[in-house]
Amino acid sequence: MPTWHLLMSQRTTYYIAKTQYVEWMKTAREAMLVITHDRDVLNEVDRIIELKDGDNVSYKGNYDAYLKQNAVSTGTQMNDFEMIEKRIVNLKGKVIDYQRLKEKSRNPGTIQKFKRLEENSRKELAELQAKEKPTFWIDKESASNLNYKVAAQYTKFKAKNIHMNLKGDESRSKHVLITVRNLSLGYDKPLFSGINIDLREGEALELRGRNGAGKTTLIKSLLGDKTPTLFDGEVSIDPHVRIGIYEQEVSSTYFDLPLEAAVERMYLDRNLSISTTKIRSLMSDYLFNEGDGKTPISRLSGGQKARFQLIAMLSNNPQLLILDEPTNPLDLPSIEELETALAKYAGAVLYVSHDGYFRHAMGGETVTIGQ
Repeated sequence: MPTWHLLMSQRTTYYIAKTQYVEWMKTAREAMLVITHDRDVLNEVDRIIELKDGDNVSYKGNYDAYLKQNAVSTGTQMNDFEMIEKRIVNLKGKVIDYQRLKEKSRNPGTIQKFKRLEENSRKELAELQAKEKPTFWIDKESASNLNYKVAAQYTKFKAKNIHMNLKGDESRSKHVLITVRNLSLGYDKPLFSGINIDLREGEALELRGRNGAGKTTLIKSLLGDKTPTLFDGEVSIDPHVRIGIYEQEVSSTYFDLPLEAAVERMYLDRNLSISTTKIRSLMSDYLFNEGDGKTPISRLSGGQKARFQLIAMLSNNPQLLILDEPTNPLDLPSIEELETALAKYAGAVLYVSHDGYFRHAMGGETVTIGQ
């Protein structure tokens, strides 16, 4: 009988040694049940079970295989749903027709016939209208290869996703935003040394290194934290640059506030204008419903908290984004939307990520901390 391991990702432990974990996964002889959105891990599994719309679907193969199968099955589902929509329109017409024919008839048998047909049509119509619209999502690459008919269906039916308003003004000057020269930082002793960075508008830079190597320490120093000891070198950041920071944890300032009040408070704390209309627009853009707006931040799901953090990050129209593991709590469609928005972004991005797909999408220079 196989030994089963249920692996639930916790950011404080799981990301300590992801590379080693994936390598162990490849060679382990035990059966595993892994719960994750991490695409690097998903690409090493033999089967993916997707929970969606109150049901589950099993896909043979890894993440890349899932994307191909999902595109095909979603195309079939959209076709089925379109047929249901057409049938609903047809039944509505039949109900009206049978009702009129029943009213015009004088023969009792004919009246009963049209009454029965009308009742049957109404019953089928009610059953079809009670069916909820399925969630249709196809990854961007697969969607680009759809034939024109399926592509048109997908445009019509695809699931609503977050909408990120990132400025793409290519006229911005690409001046240097961050300069680091021969930097050595630490506490009792240096965590790293010899780090050099030149980050300009329109560029992306990844900070890479094991946990504890000093990535967070470097980011804190860039943001003006004087706690780390400067052993050598210099750090400078454009004093006028607007910075958007994606953080893993929601500030305790907003934790007990309802979502709508938290958004308002966050904007006001930053001396930014905010209105009820703006709050409603943000709620819609980031897939929150009216009920979510009255829910305390502390009671939101991990993905909902992540979307609040995205709202906070973009509130001041930043020229520099600092992203600390932004894909961790997001679902796959939201991760893809984030990648698509960042690809169009004209500002600079400094990021830390263990997601190989995200790093590939972002590109840019890599600075390794604590080799």
